Amino acid sequence: MTTYKGVSSSDKQKIINALKARGAGSCPRCDDSQWTVSEYSRIDVQETSARADHGGATIPAVMIVCQHCGFIAQHALQPLGLWNHSVMMSHGSTAAERDAVS
Repeated sequence: MTTYKGVSSSDKQKIINALKARGAGSCPRCDDSQWTVSEYSRIDVQETSARADHGGATIPAVMIVCQHCGFIAQHALQPLGLWNHSVMMSHGSTAAERDAVS
């Protein structure tokens, strides 16, 4: 059973601020501008296109969801200045989420 409660309010605000500072704008699918910070994620990185390749490398990211059409955008945490940031190590996060941002 997990105790993960989602991205904390303070982390969401830091993500929003980072995206706004970089000029993130409207949804590329419907052009709406209402987004929600959804969840942390990890994007698997493979050395080859082989399906069975499990190299273990990942890119820590955050999912942002368009409130109008449901389009999901993933943003890497490192370029946003949020990878390995002590504030992103929320008290409500699991080891997996803490690993995703460290």
